[in-house]
Amino acid sequence: MKILNLQILCFISTIAACVLANSQPTGKTLEIDGRKLTLEMHTKCPQPQPSRKELAKYLAQYDPSGDPRLDIRDETPWSREEIKETQDWLVENGFYYPNGKKSVITWMDFDGDGICDFTASAGIGGMRSIDRMFLFRGLSNGQYQLVDSYHTYMEGSSILVPYIPIKVSGEKLPVLAKGQILMQWQNDGQQFITCETLSSATLSEKQQQLEKNEKSWKLLTTLCPYGQKIADWTVNQLPNKNKMPY
Repeated sequence: MKILNLQILCFISTIAACVLANSQPTGKTLEIDGRKLTLEMHTKCPQPQPSRKELAKYLAQYDPSGDPRLDIRDETPWSREEIKETQDWLVENGFYYPNGKKSVITWMDFDGDGICDFTASAGIGGMRSIDRMFLFRGLSNGQYQLVDSYHTYMEGSSILVPYIPIKVSGEKLPVLAKGQILMQWQNDGQQFITCETLSSATLSEKQQQLEKNEKSWKLLTTLCPYGQKIADWTVNQLPNKNKMPY
């Protein structure tokens, strides 16, 4: 009887060990067409990181004219005064979520120049909450330039990391996941190439870029069809699936 119990115990221990071994490493790497993808969330900045209050002044670069009004049926164009008031409000309130908690500021180097860039969101609470997502590029003069943004309306939760940096094997620059839209910086053109860029390009434009051996076009041509899969994989690596309810 003791021998039987011992055999059962060993069998159970073996199963437990297998479950543990299989559960620990899964999901950390995603492979697509021979390319290995891993999150690149802990970039160390060589320069001192400005305070949250210092960073807030750069929110004045945001153009809110595409944001919904309190009455979403009101399609009246925003006046200069309204735009300026909203920009001033953003600067004054800074990087906070609609529930009043401090926004997560994620540092990265998406252009490979050794100067840290960052992403964060800022929201306004109330019955019609608006979250605005920002991506800023660090410049050599110590300033920050807004290079991309978007907003959500009455979602009930905030996005913790609006642009998620992904390391792709064989690539110097990371790919950023903006939901299911992927994007990579082009230093030659000083702009992002995105899945939207590819989808709106003509066949001849795509062919021309591929003939020029443009790496970003080649990479995104491979990855963009898997945008939703990559988006699901990225958020599953982050706390609370990259959302904070409010």
